[in-house]
Amino acid sequence: MGAAAHMLERCLAGETVVIGIGNRWRGDDAAGPALIDRLVGRVTARCLDAGDAPERHLGAAMAGAPDTILLADAVDFGGAPGQVAVFSGPDLPDRFGTTHDVPLGVLMRYLEALSGAAVLLLGIQPAHTTFGAPMSAEVLASVDLVGQMLSARLRAGAAAEGGARPETPGQPTCEGGGSQ
Repeated sequence: MGAAAHMLERCLAGETVVIGIGNRWRGDDAAGPALIDRLVGRVTARCLDAGDAPERHLGAAMAGAPDTILLADAVDFGGAPGQVAVFSGPDLPDRFGTTHDVPLGVLMRYLEALSGAAVLLLGIQPAHTTFGAPMSAEVLASVDLVGQMLSARLRAGAAAEGGARPETPGQPTCEGGGSQ
């Protein structure tokens, strides 16, 4: 996960919300909700399973004035199946290949504008989004790896920061995408 892990290390700060996006019935599109399953009860971050309608969870995402909002979704960015990439607003194209109605770039800009939080997208390249199919082995392995990395970071980060907010909320020093 090289560059993606490094970007998350630099960018996850303060009060964090992780939002899993995806449809559990569409193969690899279940990556976001599956990641949330791995984090709930293991991290101090608030974890939301937004299913395939993240726009319905914006109020919950912004509750408590988070410093960082991390969206996790299966995203077709042209990588190899299971490849992980992290995007911030400035390096995000307007439209990725997703199965959702609201483009992720629009959702990210909206959350940034209303919350003042740093908003990132953790994308996992799907192999397929076939209805009724299970997740591919590549995506499942990436979900497990990302879950372990985030569990360690979001537990350690909370202890190291002592609940303090960063000096400039919403202004991360983490521009530029990172991938596996």
